[in-house]
Amino acid sequence: MKVCPACRSDYGAGEVFCPVDATRLVTTSQMSVSPLNPDDPLVGMVLAGRYEVKGRIGEGGMGLVYEGLHRDIDKRVAIKVLRDDLSRRPEVVARFRQEAKSASRIGHENIVDISDFGETTRGASYFVMEFLDGEDLGNVLGREVTVDADRVCGIVLQCCRALSATHAKGIVHRDIKPENIFLTKRDGVDDFVKTVDFGIAKMSDIETDGAPGRKLTKTGMIFGTPEYMSPEQAAGKDLDHRVDVYALGIILYECLAGRVPFEGDTFMGVLTQHLFAELPPIAEMNPQARVSRELELVIRKALAKDPDDRYQDTEELAEAIDCALDGRLSRATAKTPPSAFGPPSLSYLVPVPRRKTSRWVWAATAVGALAALAWVALGPVSGPGSEAEASAAPVETRPVVEIDEPVLGDVEEELAFVDVHVATDPSGARIILDDGALGCVTTPCTLEAERGSTLVIRAKLGKRRGRTAITPTQEETVLIELHAPKRATPKPRKAEAPKRTRDKPARASDLKVPEWAQ
Repeated sequence: MKVCPACRSDYGAGEVFCPVDATRLVTTSQMSVSPLNPDDPLVGMVLAGRYEVKGRIGEGGMGLVYEGLHRDIDKRVAIKVLRDDLSRRPEVVARFRQEAKSASRIGHENIVDISDFGETTRGASYFVMEFLDGEDLGNVLGREVTVDADRVCGIVLQCCRALSATHAKGIVHRDIKPENIFLTKRDGVDDFVKTVDFGIAKMSDIETDGAPGRKLTKTGMIFGTPEYMSPEQAAGKDLDHRVDVYALGIILYECLAGRVPFEGDTFMGVLTQHLFAELPPIAEMNPQARVSRELELVIRKALAKDPDDRYQDTEELAEAIDCALDGRLSRATAKTPPSAFGPPSLSYLVPVPRRKTSRWVWAATAVGALAALAWVALGPVSGPGSEAEASAAPVETRPVVEIDEPVLGDVEEELAFVDVHVATDPSGARIILDDGALGCVTTPCTLEAERGSTLVIRAKLGKRRGRTAITPTQEETVLIELHAPKRATPKPRKAEAPKRTRDKPARASDLKVPEWAQ
């Protein structure tokens, strides 16, 4: 459950911003005054005859977390219980069970271990997991603002190992963020990572098996935390494990810069930036940040808009981070096209490969230089018939390169158009321009508009419609909200006189009497 700091309303359905005042929701543990109830009825209860509930210690995305004791082996455990109000929603119960199943089937040291599952006497689902003593990375950032490069790289490398095991099982986490990276201590090692909260994880077998309509998630549904969502996730498209690579790139950026690269006042405002905005350099966000050129290249590749331009798995990302810490570029980083790293203004980040010059080239250059010096010192060699040969020899002329006016005209014509990035809420709409031409088949997309002229854009998705008009003078991004048409209220019918049929004889009152007979 999350709480709105402004209106103090509670939300437990995965909301990120308050629907009332658009304030970002926070967990109860992040509130200045924790609303945890000391008289919780679960405290003191024994679940399944062996788990004694000691006290409530926090909250997750869908449930409450308690400290417990396994009475048979005297071991501390953590118990996550689905909230009573959510236990009545079958889709939430299914997702809660999926969290337990996702984490338990992986079996990796950097993933929280889930050992049991059941229901309370009141019908609320719960699962039992290992007790973690420490804090999450979100709390560390809240206190320290930034994390140095060596420390955050060590944390992310452990996340890469955990997610590699996750992806190998056909599971995509889809909600990697600092709050889901728990830092504990093990065998004297600080910052030992435990990845938690698989509540919205996508499991390939669950997502594809069964009858249509029974999937827990479908294309077009948007789940996750907006600041850490990949462009394809923001667009509601089909996802794969590369969305977790993108989220780790955001975490690296945030820990070094002290803030996430894309922020906004609304959910869709943040998603639109993931889709279209260029990644600002870390030095602009935090001039005091000490980030090597190699590490920033790793971050930029991990945050490429196109999944094909990113690291194709977390193993590639881990190798790139290791190389960057040694001041080197991994093979995957070096092969990245410059366009994937960002706009031309950031070309100073693009590595320039060094090419060895052949010794024969150096020798030829030296000979040519000596010949030129001899020509200058001695002049041309004269001999019999040299003047005649010179006069008879054809004169070699170099072609003159001229710049025609049409070339400049083409450049001016090209500069007369700007790009307009169009996103819709929900995405997947067809764009029709004012003249009836098809702008694009599905949103988000990019249109080419004439600079300074009014562009009317209509969006259509099923019965939903949206419209906007802009006059772009530079590259712009627009968001069109789609709405279903309002149903017209039927007008009440007026009472109509009964119609006369031909079969029935005319009534006496219907006969007209001539004037002469009156």
